[in-house]
Amino acid sequence: MYSDVHELNYSKIKTYKECPLLYKYKYMEDKREGLTPASSLGVSIHRALEAYHAVSNDPSELLAYYDDCWLGAGYASAAEQMEWYLKGKKMMEDYAQAEYQRKTTVDSTEREFIFEYEGWTFRGKIDRIDKHPDGSWEVIDYKTGTDMDLSQPVTDSLQLGIYSVGARRAWNMKKGKVTYYFTAFNQTQSAPFDAFDEQKILDTFIEVGKKIEAGDFSPNPAHCAQCAFRTTCEQSSCKEDTL
Repeated sequence: MYSDVHELNYSKIKTYKECPLLYKYKYMEDKREGLTPASSLGVSIHRALEAYHAVSNDPSELLAYYDDCWLGAGYASAAEQMEWYLKGKKMMEDYAQAEYQRKTTVDSTEREFIFEYEGWTFRGKIDRIDKHPDGSWEVIDYKTGTDMDLSQPVTDSLQLGIYSVGARRAWNMKKGKVTYYFTAFNQTQSAPFDAFDEQKILDTFIEVGKKIEAGDFSPNPAHCAQCAFRTTCEQSSCKEDTL
């Protein structure tokens, strides 16, 4: 598989900034990262919430969607799978309680934006988009990690930044906010669209895009310890730890 270097999205930018060689593995050589308990649970929760919001307005049905969408891959044992299943069940129970209080209308889920800027194509897929009674919009991204750092300002998020740009440019949403929904903590953090520096965000994406275009895929050893390819990558600084 060859990735179109002129098509940019947040996942590509995040991967390249972590390690340019990892970008090459994932987006140019189509190497796959194996599922972990955390990533598998994330898939289960995202699938369940998408299915629930597509057809149901009854929060009491949410756990049934969770069971139907449960992904059993990525776990080392049945006991580990049950441990993570119960973590996700608690998240879904909390989410259901919040649903009873929700005043917004869910407009869409898994909606993709696309826009062009200076010869580059920008894409993104939004977990959920709500419309408030006052006509404003809320662009929501679910975060299912149990080890998230909630102390970081939302306005520092490049992901929410490009989502705010996409909502305005692709869908002409003038008034609204972007939100992280931390399911493990039953908390949300938001910032209005105009809290983000649109030009700075676009420039950051294009700066990385130009490095990809130039074929700069030098490894970043500082990221090796967190990398799924740390034991197989020839450039890994962690290989000797596994010998």
